[in-house]
Amino acid sequence: MGWFGLIAGALVGSIFGGGGTFIGGLIGNFAEEAIRGRKNKTDASREELYFLSALSAMLAKMAKSDGRISQSEINYVRNLLLNSGFSGEKYEYCVRIFRQAKDDAHTIYDYAADFAEHSQNREMRETLYGILWDLACADGRLSPEELKILKELPPYLRISSARYDFEYRRRSGGRGYAGGGAGEESGRLDPYAILGKKRSDSNEELKAAYREKAKKLHPDVLRSQGLSEELLRKANEQMSVLNEAWDAIRKERGI
Repeated sequence: MGWFGLIAGALVGSIFGGGGTFIGGLIGNFAEEAIRGRKNKTDASREELYFLSALSAMLAKMAKSDGRISQSEINYVRNLLLNSGFSGEKYEYCVRIFRQAKDDAHTIYDYAADFAEHSQNREMRETLYGILWDLACADGRLSPEELKILKELPPYLRISSARYDFEYRRRSGGRGYAGGGAGEESGRLDPYAILGKKRSDSNEELKAAYREKAKKLHPDVLRSQGLSEELLRKANEQMSVLNEAWDAIRKERGI
């Protein structure tokens, strides 16, 4: 039966019982035959299937946001999947989800909110957001439609809105993109927002927040949630951002 049949079986209850979800519906369209006779699989596999489905659907919506999918965007998605180790059956599954989601009735915000509801790891959601930025920049420009989505998406993914400012500033180098107008909005990244804390919080609270986020970004933790080595590399970028924020806070407070 293969990889998909084994993993899909773990989601049979949530997809076909209790109404399901947007992402569960995508999985369900390919699952009925594959899951017959299968009941159990590990949490890591469930997490992997859900992550792959959310990633593929949101990449499709972002690529189609300006009305057409460019060759550079197709190349980015293909290389991302293959370099992430998603070959064979996994690759074909992602391609099928991409093709279906690009034209379905749901929005990228629907899929983002659904994934945020399912994924308890904020760092994984931030990694997915960074991947969407990479795709939007794949053709060398950011369209107004892409910028609008990227600016509005953080609350749906349950991540800090400061991520938009950071990602824009990191990629634009202060030059601004075609169709932008966002350059004036990209102020200094607040290190407290990166930790998910307030400036009024105590040193002890800030230390605890840093340690908790650093633990969630540990490679072993992320591997257990289905991330490949390529996606782990992208998650490591989040760790660099976290360390920079913590260093800034320590210098400011003398701790």
